[in-house]
Amino acid sequence: MALDLSTDTDESIHHTTTDEQHRHLEQQMANLALQLQIRTQSCHDEIGRIGAELQAVLPRCCSDVGRVSTGLDGMEMDLASLIMEDSKNPDGLNKQEDDPLTTLHTLLNLKTHLSSARTILSAASSWDETIRSIPALLAASNTHGSESGDPTAPSASQHLVEAVEALSTLEAGERALRVMPSGREEREEVLATLRSRTEAMLKPQLLHALKKTETRTALLRQCVDMYGSLGKMDVLKEEYVKARPGEVVGIWFSFGGSSGVTAADGVAEGETKEQDDEVVEDFDFTEDDEAPVTSSTQHSSASISAAVPKQQFTDFLPDFYESVLELLAKERNQARLVFGAEVAPSVVAKVLVECFKPIASSFGRRLESLCPLPNSVGIVTSSAGGMEAIAAAFESTVQFLSLAYDQIEAWDAASSDAQSSKDGDNQELLETIREAFLLIASPFSPYQKSLADVERHPLGEAASAIARDVRSVSSSLQDSSERLGDLAPFMFPFAQVVVDRFELFNSGYNAPSTLSAIDSLIANHASELAIAMNSLSGNATSKEFDEQNVHYALEVLRIAGSFKRGLQSFESSVRDRLKSMADQIMDPVLETNTEIPDGISPTQIRVMLAKEACSSPASSYVDDGTGVKYPSSVVQLRRLAGISSDSINNPQILFSKAFDSTSRLARSSQSFVFEVCYAIPERHLRGISALPIWKQEGSSASDENSYGILPQSFITQVGEHMLALVQALEPFASDSGALTLANEVMTGVREVAVQPWKEFVAAAGCSPSKSDDSKTLNELMVGKTLTKYLSNEDETAEDAAHGNEEEEDDPDSAASTAFCNQWLDVVSMAVTGRLLERTMRIPRLGRRGAEHLAADLNYIRNVFTALGVSGHPNPLLQHTAQLASMDEELFRERISSRDETASGAFEVVHKMQDRMAYIRNISL
Repeated sequence: MALDLSTDTDESIHHTTTDEQHRHLEQQMANLALQLQIRTQSCHDEIGRIGAELQAVLPRCCSDVGRVSTGLDGMEMDLASLIMEDSKNPDGLNKQEDDPLTTLHTLLNLKTHLSSARTILSAASSWDETIRSIPALLAASNTHGSESGDPTAPSASQHLVEAVEALSTLEAGERALRVMPSGREEREEVLATLRSRTEAMLKPQLLHALKKTETRTALLRQCVDMYGSLGKMDVLKEEYVKARPGEVVGIWFSFGGSSGVTAADGVAEGETKEQDDEVVEDFDFTEDDEAPVTSSTQHSSASISAAVPKQQFTDFLPDFYESVLELLAKERNQARLVFGAEVAPSVVAKVLVECFKPIASSFGRRLESLCPLPNSVGIVTSSAGGMEAIAAAFESTVQFLSLAYDQIEAWDAASSDAQSSKDGDNQELLETIREAFLLIASPFSPYQKSLADVERHPLGEAASAIARDVRSVSSSLQDSSERLGDLAPFMFPFAQVVVDRFELFNSGYNAPSTLSAIDSLIANHASELAIAMNSLSGNATSKEFDEQNVHYALEVLRIAGSFKRGLQSFESSVRDRLKSMADQIMDPVLETNTEIPDGISPTQIRVMLAKEACSSPASSYVDDGTGVKYPSSVVQLRRLAGISSDSINNPQILFSKAFDSTSRLARSSQSFVFEVCYAIPERHLRGISALPIWKQEGSSASDENSYGILPQSFITQVGEHMLALVQALEPFASDSGALTLANEVMTGVREVAVQPWKEFVAAAGCSPSKSDDSKTLNELMVGKTLTKYLSNEDETAEDAAHGNEEEEDDPDSAASTAFCNQWLDVVSMAVTGRLLERTMRIPRLGRRGAEHLAADLNYIRNVFTALGVSGHPNPLLQHTAQLASMDEELFRERISSRDETASGAFEVVHKMQDRMAYIRNISL
């Protein structure tokens, strides 16, 4: 039973809570609907008022135009009559006493003198009386205010207004009496004393009006009139501007997030910056205002702040900016009512400046807690966001500045007051707006100036993490290729983010330093990939040939090609971005304009801030190569983008280190594929020089037994591997996408097969410099220049090879065949070079051994012919086989008839012939 009661109670509480939540939500929606209705009605009223003003102004304008036209017609008639009278005077006499213009001029001078004399006499006659009235009025205002306890009472205000009017009259009289030197110093001293006393009485009333401007607009307007009469509008504006941002400054310092600034600290700092304690002590107008903040209230606010969950600064900042925008929206209407439409924009701009003056240093500290600057002692908190958080905060700031400008600039264009602004006033307003923008963005300036250095640390950490993953690739070949495929493009998104932040913060300024940081980042990543590919060689070699290993090795080649393609695409996108930045810099907003722009986009603001932070003061205009001068930063960006006259045909490489590392990566991938494809032939050919069969003498080549000599097992295994390699290459080559990427890094692939030929040249007895001669090595590897010289051109083989090179109708099939033939060519070259090198290493060659050698060489020639790869078999194979089986006399005759002055590849052939004579024990 007790359990049932408890259950019913819980259900009733739950329903009650739900009903309360629904009622609360309905109440909020009703309030929002009411506010929307009120604001809509206010907009309609404002539109109606503007229309009425237009209707009233237009008839007056028409009347004024009519009167001006009538006056011009009258002047024209008067001038015509004067000309006619002048033409009727035949003697040309011009009597001044009959000239009406001279008479009018004399009368005007007389009127001026009489008015001046009247002003002087009036000022002198009323001087003493006015001086005596001002102290009485000030005393009456002060006494009444003290008795009633309300300085805004009508009698006190009226006395103060009369005192200000009297002081204005005195000042006007003093200016009129300056022509009378006597008593001038005394008059100026009395005026200074009275002005000081009057301003002392005005300031408390002004401060009282500023505490609640929404309900004391009339009093504030009265203060404006009095300060205007005294010529002290600047003082009033300064006090007005100081009083307005108190609420938003309090919001800033009430933030209790990861920056570590408490609400109590914020209130204390805000008070020291905003309040004038001495004035408040002399005049207390807080009878209906909030009580001053005491230690207990500070403790209470701190406790409340401690109870609120901490908020991330990047989440707090947009909300704070929204509060500032709301203040500017209110201030826009308030300043217009108080100061008028002509002065209001500059007042709003100064209020914006005052909002951020007290918090600029705190702003910088909070940013540094998110991402410390280089060489700083800042400590990154656990919730810090690094440069991502700084970029988010800067983007919010730029958006805020654009919206804030709209609040400052968007005045009623039809207002005559707004249209009466002069160019000088516009320029002053633009300077104030620039000051506000630069002040608000000043905490970001250190990050803009040292962006490349700030980016290096997080980029280095990311690169190190990826490098550790790359170096850990040491499992099976399949897993390794898949893992490399995942890690290879991983750095480009990081680099793209850096470019995005570079455009956000610097807008193209200091481009070389940022591009250098990105270049080093990508270059290091490519180097790590190359090291990882080199480390895979141990897993690639096996005793048995596996077609899957060839496929995985080719996947590594595709990865390298994909990386190169990604780098090229990234560089192209960066060039486009640099061109766009160069165009943006050529839009000087808030600099050369005398007219206030209708709006400023976030991009224009970013460029302006970047120029202020990053551009050197001595930046000049330079010739771009066409005779036209542009800012040096623009010329630099256009050269980097490859669109300037001196770089359009030969664009500068943006990431030279990265491309160099990519070239090394391509060579590593080529070497890896080569090692997989060439491992088995290398293993079978490596030890053949020491085979005992080479020393056998036996029968000569003319014996019948010589017809029964078969190729040895090592050479048949090499031939079978070459034939099987075709089947292993074809599956990968049939994938057009993978083939396209792999072809990106196939340039210079023959270089991986050079080493066996270098060793062959050395084994033939040539000097070490000859083995490093790339031209000689290339002639030996290709063999075309040796064919006719060796007189062993095989027409049948050549015809067969050319027959296999017929173009195919299908482009994909042709590309697949070309790719396979390219790798067969490389492996065949290496096999040929190694076989020749091993032949040169044979210590002694008997008759029977020479026959076996000729059979082996002819066998591999037939295999290369069957493959149908252009340039194979190399003519040196047949020439070596001929030298091995050639009669001794014929051998000597051939040696004696050769050209001993030959150089290059032919010199190597001569050394090879000498070596063959030596191992056959033929004396020359």
